[in-house]
Amino acid sequence: MKVNDWISDHYKWVFVAPALVFMVLMIVVPLVMTLVFSLTDWNLLTGRAPHFNGVANYIEILTSSDFWHSFGITFYYTFLAIAMELVAGVFLAVLISKEFAGKGIVKTIILLPYMMAPVAVGMMWMLFYEPTSGFMNWLFTTIGLPRSGFTSARGSVIPSLAFVEFWQMTPMVVIVCMAGLAALPEDCMEAAVVDGASPVQTFFRVKLPMLLPTIFSIGLLRFVDVFKSFDLIYAMTKGGPANASRTLNIYAYEEAFSYYKFGLSSSILTVVFVIVLAISFATMKLRNKVAEV
Repeated sequence: MKVNDWISDHYKWVFVAPALVFMVLMIVVPLVMTLVFSLTDWNLLTGRAPHFNGVANYIEILTSSDFWHSFGITFYYTFLAIAMELVAGVFLAVLISKEFAGKGIVKTIILLPYMMAPVAVGMMWMLFYEPTSGFMNWLFTTIGLPRSGFTSARGSVIPSLAFVEFWQMTPMVVIVCMAGLAALPEDCMEAAVVDGASPVQTFFRVKLPMLLPTIFSIGLLRFVDVFKSFDLIYAMTKGGPANASRTLNIYAYEEAFSYYKFGLSSSILTVVFVIVLAISFATMKLRNKVAEV
């Protein structure tokens, strides 16, 4: 068979082949390699080649208090950030979807944080959070609130980091929710108005239920993104103070590049991948049930 004839018969695969090759090289291969390394005792400090050790790495991390400490911190950080982002994102999307003077300027201002690099955002907010002369403590004292250590105190470091994540990534939620609101059928809202529903009742009883599938979708995307967050946290605290902000990704990074335990680090990342996969499947099933209702 001639090459041209084969291409004519399988042209659809010819067009998608570059994307498939890219996905295999950039996604599948790293995942498989991480799984393989997680089953070895690869440690550069020993000077030995990696040896297969089965599930010994998984037993070590699952019985380690450091792992469960980072596990709790990761979920705490993720929950705070996503809760703030979804509430504020839906609220802002509803406000901006209305027509008013200067709407374009307001949308541009809201979207600006999303355009910034996470490391740059982290450096900027570290200046804001500076305990002695930072803007945030100046603001707190101005309105009569006590000064805070923010990222330098164990009790406030996670809320402070989650607020920065919220500040930068809420525009993404706003964009998706605005698209969802624009796709809602107008006749339902008009019927609610005719029936005498107030704007608040129309939102909670008509708009919000129809917007739930969109909220579930953006919530899932944000969960995956926040749960594996690394750059922002590392730029601001490097997991400190005293490991109070050491998430699972920071923990895996330290095991690999501070202690050179690449096998153990790979097992941590594999567990993170399984957690994200399981919660993603559960969220999608719940979304489908909500959509059916």
